[in-house]
Amino acid sequence: MRILLLSIGALALTGCAGSTPFVKSADPCDAPVAIPSGWLSDQRVELLWTRDRKALLDCADKVEALSGRKPGPH
Repeated sequence: MRILLLSIGALALTGCAGSTPFVKSADPCDAPVAIPSGWLSDQRVELLWTRDRKALLDCADKVEALSGRKPGPH
C-alpha cells in the first residue's frame, strides 16, 4: 500500500511539471521591469516606471484581444 501511494505521488508531480511550461508560454505579457540594486535617480525611476506601465497597457490589450473583447481606450 505504501508503494502504491508513493507511485501515485510521483505520477502526480510528473504530470504537474509537464503542464507548467505550457502555462508560462501562454502568458502574453512581459515580465515586470527589473529594478537594479543601488541608488536610482528620479529620471531613472520615471523611465523604469514608464516602461513598466507601457508593458502593462500592452498586456491588457493582448488579454482583451485574446478574450474576444475590443481593447479599451488608454
